[in-house]
Amino acid sequence: MRVSIPRRAVLAGAAALAAGLASGCDIPTQRTAVWHPAPDVLLPLLQRTVELRDRYGEVLAAFPALQDRLGPLKDDHAQHVVALAREIGMPEEGPFPQPSASASALPTEQGAALTELINLERKGREDAEGACIAAPSYRAALLGSIAACRAGHVEVLT
Repeated sequence: MRVSIPRRAVLAGAAALAAGLASGCDIPTQRTAVWHPAPDVLLPLLQRTVELRDRYGEVLAAFPALQDRLGPLKDDHAQHVVALAREIGMPEEGPFPQPSASASALPTEQGAALTELINLERKGREDAEGACIAAPSYRAALLGSIAACRAGHVEVLT
């Protein structure tokens, strides 16, 4: 059985198809829209971890006698920064997004600086615990270990 399609119908269809394709096509160099993925849910935790690591650096610069006690804790936070950056897919060496709020002035008394670090560690532990609960299961081990480490830091500081 032979189906006969009029020549004019084929030509009209081809012309319509060509017109539709031509009107919907842009030159690739003219496209300016860039796809930006949604920020990772761990980004705020990374920002606060950078802030905590940097605060330890400020305290150590102001009170060098605390190096033996605080140096290892600062190093732990530096490792947390690297691990979180790796998990998010950012360069491990930074630069890292900074929190929008500026840090408060460093206390001038050593005891007050240690109290501030204790409070920051407690808040940091809560942040890590919350992220651990909210994150997908494949991130639970990392976030749980960070939360546990921060709980240990509170014990070292008190």
